[in-house]
Amino acid sequence: MFIVFEGIDGSGLTTQSKILGKYLEKRGKKVFLTKEPTENLIGKIIRKILKGQRKLNQETLALLFAADRSMHMDIIKERLKDSFVICDRYYFSNYAYQMLDVEIEYLIQINSRFLKPDLTIFLNVPPEVCKKRIDENREHIEIFETLETLERIKKNYLEIMERFRREGFNIAEIDGNRSIEETHEAVVKCLEKYIK
Repeated sequence: MFIVFEGIDGSGLTTQSKILGKYLEKRGKKVFLTKEPTENLIGKIIRKILKGQRKLNQETLALLFAADRSMHMDIIKERLKDSFVICDRYYFSNYAYQMLDVEIEYLIQINSRFLKPDLTIFLNVPPEVCKKRIDENREHIEIFETLETLERIKKNYLEIMERFRREGFNIAEIDGNRSIEETHEAVVKCLEKYIK
């Protein structure tokens, strides 16, 4: 099963991905945790751009994300043969973030051949809460991590999620503005409901 966590920066994606992985492993499931951008060569270039260490226009950045994802697909498909794959960000992140400067139809086109997630979990957290978490927990602020930009990205996410729900994607929206434990419980309920 291919599970994707989505949300704006600071919404708890990495935390909830790891906790869900441990939860499934305790129940005898084999789990593969992964994230985007990846740790491969292209993913490392993307991370430098996000940290502001390199400059690149947004259309080229969108193509780099697609190239990174293309390499990632081989790993995901192989792991899905015997594992739950939990991915921290996927192409919905691309859409929500790159929509700030790039046409959505172009973004969808360059990602159209990639695997459809079985379940996407969107952690809905107010941008001001996310910004506070980022400021408290990170040494370096990335290029998208201003309050104004986070607000715009969240708006994009909500539009994208609604569009893809209508197209038959399994997308659950969870209130992530609570304790880590309460959010995890909601994630588990959502997963159990989907599996049933």
